[in-house]
Amino acid sequence: MENITTVKSKIDLIDEEITHKYADELRAKESRINFTKDGWVEEMRAIESEYRQKIAPELAFIRRTVGEVLAENSFKDMQAMAALLDDTPRLKNYITPTFEELDEDVKNDSTEYVTLSLVLFMTRNLEPDARDEMVYFSDLIRFCESKKVDVNSILKHLLPYASDEIKYGNYSVRTLFQNAVEDSAHSRK
Repeated sequence: MENITTVKSKIDLIDEEITHKYADELRAKESRINFTKDGWVEEMRAIESEYRQKIAPELAFIRRTVGEVLAENSFKDMQAMAALLDDTPRLKNYITPTFEELDEDVKNDSTEYVTLSLVLFMTRNLEPDARDEMVYFSDLIRFCESKKVDVNSILKHLLPYASDEIKYGNYSVRTLFQNAVEDSAHSRK
């Protein structure tokens, strides 16, 4: 069983590798974008997508490691893990799977990335504005429902580890998870 210190060294190594191995190339491509011409948004998205594909092996490894360590420790180290990830210059922006990556994972009959996305959602410091996170959470739930992923069982499994701390206006992570489970149960009736 790996501990948080071992994971920290892996995270640091991977973040350094991502930063040094690929970041210069990414910055060079981004610097050539002409923001005065139409299509610059699509060009930025294409560069970002290409970058994500290049770092995919490193991301897959660290995502799996993070998920395994948190699960093995009964999610007790979530805040420590969140702090580790937050201290990384590049990794923190890429650790949460995109919906395209989630879709690919689901097509491979896996819910690993859905679970990881929910766990990472649980760990985030959402101050001062939680609106984007609320939208992300509802989009994630809708995605799971559209792909026929049993998100309720994942939410129920994570519920005991969810915080009661109010972070979303009047809601805590626990409340959000409970409401999502209840809403899903009502919609199936």
